[in-house]
Amino acid sequence: MKKALVIAAREFEEKRFVAYAAVAFAILPFILAAIPGVAGKSPREVLAMSSLIFGTTFAVALGVISGASFIGRDLSDGRMSFYFSRPVSALSIWFGKLTAAVLLIVGTFAFIIIPSRLAAGTAWKHIFNAETWDGAFLLGIALAVFLIAHVIGTFARSRSLLIVVDFAAAVICGVVIWFLIVPLIVGAAFALISKLSIALAIAATLGIVGGGAWQLERGRTDRRRSHFALSQFLWATMAVALLIAAAYVAWVVSVKPRDLTGHIRATRSTSGPLAVLTGTAKYRSDYRGAFLLNTEDGSMWRVDPYAEWAGRYTRDGRSAVVPRRSPSGVETLIYTRGKAEPVDTGLTMTAVDYAVSDDGGRIATITQPSNLSVYDVATKRSLVSVRLPDSTNVRDFFVTPDLIRVYLNVPDGMKIMELDVPSRALRETGFIASPHIVIFYSNPSGSHMLVRQSHEDVVTLNDARTGAAIRTLTTGTPFKNAHYLRDGRIAVVDGPDSATVLHIFAADGTPQRDVPLGAKKATRMVGDDGARLVLNDVDVATGRPMLEAVNVTSGVIEHRQPVRDWVDSGVLETRPPIEPLREVFYVGDEGQILAWNPATGGKRLITGG
Repeated sequence: MKKALVIAAREFEEKRFVAYAAVAFAILPFILAAIPGVAGKSPREVLAMSSLIFGTTFAVALGVISGASFIGRDLSDGRMSFYFSRPVSALSIWFGKLTAAVLLIVGTFAFIIIPSRLAAGTAWKHIFNAETWDGAFLLGIALAVFLIAHVIGTFARSRSLLIVVDFAAAVICGVVIWFLIVPLIVGAAFALISKLSIALAIAATLGIVGGGAWQLERGRTDRRRSHFALSQFLWATMAVALLIAAAYVAWVVSVKPRDLTGHIRATRSTSGPLAVLTGTAKYRSDYRGAFLLNTEDGSMWRVDPYAEWAGRYTRDGRSAVVPRRSPSGVETLIYTRGKAEPVDTGLTMTAVDYAVSDDGGRIATITQPSNLSVYDVATKRSLVSVRLPDSTNVRDFFVTPDLIRVYLNVPDGMKIMELDVPSRALRETGFIASPHIVIFYSNPSGSHMLVRQSHEDVVTLNDARTGAAIRTLTTGTPFKNAHYLRDGRIAVVDGPDSATVLHIFAADGTPQRDVPLGAKKATRMVGDDGARLVLNDVDVATGRPMLEAVNVTSGVIEHRQPVRDWVDSGVLETRPPIEPLREVFYVGDEGQILAWNPATGGKRLITGG
């Protein structure tokens, strides 16, 4: 230790001119701040900014020069024999010179920055946040440059063909690191990427520092042997670090749906067993696993976490359209039950919203400013694109694969239009006058719809194509929800919180049954299996959200299940699904996802197990 300090002191003595230069750079910001034409209205900000620029530039430049010369130059010039002719070890030589170089970089940076920072006072906070002006990051860059310059200087000055191997090893390391980072980017694990980068940087630092000591121990005054020893130690260290990192990343991305325990979000098809699940797992930092799960057979596909809000399900329950981010945009994939691999539609999504035909064969996208386009999946081509009138909100659905109906909320009501795909004709077919936003739900065939104006409690049955009112279903009582059942019957929930009622109507609006639900707050309709309708409501007495399976024939509430929340399809469903509802996903008290069978009341764990 003592001999290393002696060598460090000798290095300081040889490089005392660096301290003189640092003094000059420490004074220069004060001179600039005193010049009226330069300082302007804020001399302190000029002082802070200029000192940071000078200090950083000086430290980085010193790091490059020192790193490239403090070992490599002594080897190439034959001066290293001076040290080995003395009774000192290779470790003392290395750490003595290394200590001197590091302290010079740190000391000169601090000598330039600290006086200006003290004099500038609060001006630092006006220009830089705490992370920016804190010297740790900038010093880290300067020290990293110093170590890299040392490695390059040693390799270049050795004049050995081994530098070709070093270049190949560096490229391989870069490629491996990229392949380690890509799956973490896909999983939105940016905190984990930062930690992994720091860990690999530490490994590289240990490789260079340890390799420097090893090169002097093994190579001594021979520059080629010194190069070989440094190369051997550095790349062996990086190989071990990358193997450990690869094993960890492989473990992180191997997460399964049942491993998800935190920040769990989900959407699911109301017409089939497909569901998108995303979340984090224990000991995997912020890596977000994302899956498209077939809840019937347990099969799954790994998907982009972007799918948690951008996925769509077909009404026939067989397929899911899942976007995937790529450098060129958002690609669109279709996953189908019974098929191992998804179909790449070839459609790059730039849409604000999109709709899928019942069987997933066509996709309609709406982009700004209100351009409606129809894309055919089988042929991978755009069929038609039209400009829609300006509106505050657009909702659309495929009546048939060749016919799209569009509902546009305009300032004085809702405009109804249809796009005929073969003829490329866009026609206005109806209009509903209203000073408020018009909310609607269509029946399975798209021929009729339920209409309600926001801020009003009147529900009417209307023609879905023309908007013409057919009959009034409810009026004068507080409205809570309305939707169509799969068989075309109508369900409306209204009444005060103290006495909520479920009304069942025939398809033509004829009243069939009223089912008292008791004291309920907000009520949402999940779906039906033909015999029972599932509601997601809030009990007034307990304030607890509940799932309730109501038999629409007998009016009996057959099963109840307390929940934190119900997992829906992620979009506002315009029409009821084709297939019957078999299970409902809900969020449990601990944030896990469970499946509930409304016919039996049974439940099973999906995530968090």
